[in-house]
Amino acid sequence: MADIQFDEDQYQRPTQIEQKPFFVRLVLATKIVSTDKQAEYVLLGIVIVLIVVAVALPFIFNNGTTPHNPYKEGQNVLTPPEAGAQ
Repeated sequence: MADIQFDEDQYQRPTQIEQKPFFVRLVLATKIVSTDKQAEYVLLGIVIVLIVVAVALPFIFNNGTTPHNPYKEGQNVLTPPEAGAQ
């Protein structure tokens, strides 16, 4: 039993190729940035800008006021029809 030898080169796992995320590859393809870290910062900046725009849009279109709420206290949304009017 001492004369058994294993060929270890045959059983080595293949090295995994590092797959970059899609959006990082997309930013790198624009040639604006050259490294993965810079592409991540660009994407982070885009997300921050989009969040600010999403929060600001309702104020821009409503001139800074809240929309009219017909269910506020003291306002009747549905009024009963007049008894004599048909």
